[in-house]
Amino acid sequence: MNRENYINEVEKRLNRMFLASKDGYKAPSIERHRLEGFMNAGVFIGIITNDELSKLMDKIHFSVFGKTIQQRIIDLPDSWQEEITDYSQYDQPTYERKDV
Repeated sequence: MNRENYINEVEKRLNRMFLASKDGYKAPSIERHRLEGFMNAGVFIGIITNDELSKLMDKIHFSVFGKTIQQRIIDLPDSWQEEITDYSQYDQPTYERKDV
């Protein structure tokens, strides 16, 4: 795979992921992790740098949402906490819980 093909594939995958998010669909974590791994592999084999990927991601995000990733984080602070779930209420056995 050459650099141009790799960048086109990353753009396609990012665009698909951002469009799904814009339409209200949360991409499955496995898809997000695959994309992250694909991007890390490109850095590892020297096709692209992290800085280039960051700029590419911002460019595609802006084309889909009309704002940068940082602007969107400020606008929707709660939506970026998706992976953090507090399961502490389930530490207590079910027969002892009152309001769960």
